[in-house]
Amino acid sequence: MKGITMTWRTADGFLVEAAVSLAADGETLSFRCAAQGAPAARLLSLEYPIFPDIGAVTPSGEADFVAHPFATGVLVRNPMKHFAPGGIGMRHMPYPECFSGASMQFFAYYGLGRGGLYFAALDGEAHPKWLNFYKNGRDLLEASFIHGCEDIGNGKGVAPAYEVRISFLNGDGWHEAADRYRAWAEAQPWCAKGKLADRAGGDGDWLFRDMGVATFGINAGSDRTPWLHAYHKHIGTPMFHVLGPDWTNAPQTFGSGVPGGFDDWFPTRFDPANLAVMRQYGDKFAPFEFDYLYHFGGADGELGRAAAQKFPDNKKSVDAYNFPFLCPAHPYTHDFHVKRDAELQRTVGVDAIYYDISANNILKVCMDDSHGHPVGAGRLIDEAYRRNYADTKAAMADIAGRYVPMGTEMINETMLGLIDYYQARAGGQPAAPLEIWPKRDLLKTGDAELIPLFSYVYHDFGVLRMDGWGKLVREIGDLFYYTVARTYLWGGLYELNYEYSPMEALDGKENPPEEHYYTFDPRGYAFDEERADYVGVYARLRVGAANKYWAYGRMLRPLAFARERVAVDWYHYNHGKETPEFNDAGRIEVDAVVHAAWQYKEESVGLFFANASGEARRVTMRLDPAAYGKSRMAGRLYALGMEGVEVPGFERGADGGVAFALPAGSVVMLELT
Repeated sequence: MKGITMTWRTADGFLVEAAVSLAADGETLSFRCAAQGAPAARLLSLEYPIFPDIGAVTPSGEADFVAHPFATGVLVRNPMKHFAPGGIGMRHMPYPECFSGASMQFFAYYGLGRGGLYFAALDGEAHPKWLNFYKNGRDLLEASFIHGCEDIGNGKGVAPAYEVRISFLNGDGWHEAADRYRAWAEAQPWCAKGKLADRAGGDGDWLFRDMGVATFGINAGSDRTPWLHAYHKHIGTPMFHVLGPDWTNAPQTFGSGVPGGFDDWFPTRFDPANLAVMRQYGDKFAPFEFDYLYHFGGADGELGRAAAQKFPDNKKSVDAYNFPFLCPAHPYTHDFHVKRDAELQRTVGVDAIYYDISANNILKVCMDDSHGHPVGAGRLIDEAYRRNYADTKAAMADIAGRYVPMGTEMINETMLGLIDYYQARAGGQPAAPLEIWPKRDLLKTGDAELIPLFSYVYHDFGVLRMDGWGKLVREIGDLFYYTVARTYLWGGLYELNYEYSPMEALDGKENPPEEHYYTFDPRGYAFDEERADYVGVYARLRVGAANKYWAYGRMLRPLAFARERVAVDWYHYNHGKETPEFNDAGRIEVDAVVHAAWQYKEESVGLFFANASGEARRVTMRLDPAAYGKSRMAGRLYALGMEGVEVPGFERGADGGVAFALPAGSVVMLELT
């Protein structure tokens, strides 16, 4: 290693030190830094290293991309063209907070076939940081890392215990950077539990093995059994239901109240008919909780106010953080969290638990040192979330006599091993809310797209994604077919969501707004049996032949082959009425054929091709099983009424060419053994 050290004294009296070393291969730079506070000033953060004035890699930037783990992965084409100084970019990002919007600690900027740069913070301890890639005041691209100070006070400083690493890339796509990050990440503490396939049969295995579809937000306190029967008539697998928040003693709603202390939560108000029908079909359910939001004027308000999380004025986020949060490090928060959910398990016997606006999307900073942590806290806040989750999970399991899966809104890599599933919505964009919304305009034009970055790095370590934000109605448009296919082929469960709008109308009737926790507008959109049948094909494949891949497998790089594009319509009404996305609609181009590749242990490889268009397609490509260390190949087709039949028109040439037909609405699985 060759290296240099540098020292600066700022105008405010801060002393900044940095060390930069170059690896022997000449292709990797490592950076370390520290800053010492001035006697009369407080240090909040340190931004270093900063890489200014980065230009295009390919001509006019047309084949340039930034791949970033914002939410769980987004790819933006030609950031030189689409980013703007002080505007759209990747800096001070909003929800989901994690590492300032990033679920992992790396990103990449590259030109296809030309090269690029890999940026990573090698921090296995969850220190607060911001991973930035944006346009600077000179209208050029800039990359940087901001390190949060975790003990804020006059004369105090920050000395990150980890290095930032910058390396060259070949320009082989985002998988190249993800492969490099995974080689580091799988050795970190959050992966210590091991791969899910090696512990199959335990740890709430029903969630991965048996569930074909998820629902989210069905009313917990009102009879919804007609809809449960309608779903099961067409889907044909057990379903996992995250029930709405309307089960608490005091109101737990969207925008008009949350419970306070223990007595605001109990007794519960679950409708027994719903739970009975779920058991009849082998379904499982989890209650929805705002587990860290707290009504400081409710039960135990004085205790809650003492434990309130205090945010800094400068949050380095576009989010305002106006919610009333409990600080996870306060002893009352820990004890209340465990006591509440232990009582829920004791009195209701839930199958799983779900937390919204929780550890993955709250800024991990608290300025109140009376809670037992220093001002700022950072990593200690993350540790407190993990401790609260672990102790709550242990208490629930002790009462239940079995493992109780735990889920959250969104995901952060540091929560692996504790969190078993998470709700995402980006897979339904632009017909979905929240994550990746700052890139919404680029998503609508196709200049940004969702990529399965988190799943590619971590899927086989056992965390299930619920995604899609769907309804079984025609009015949401034909993007529905693509979203369903992509959600399953990327290893997730398609989620039927009922948070901000009514359920599908059955015989002209839908659930009334007065029974809901959000005052939605009546719609009258009819339940569509054809769409339910379409989801059912994927659900049965998920719990059947594809299960070992989509539930337990490792995602591989996809194959290259010619794919036609189709324009599909979409309509987004399932959102808050005060948002600009509400009632938004349009058309977007997507791949007619969705493709993904998976490996199950060392035994086999599954290659999946889904026709998300309304007409038959044909796939032609080159495929050599030996490239995967396999010698045999077999194919099966799955569609309504044709589940597991031989692939029609299958051709295999001596030169490695493969071709086959894909009827509309079908999935082909090629298995290499």
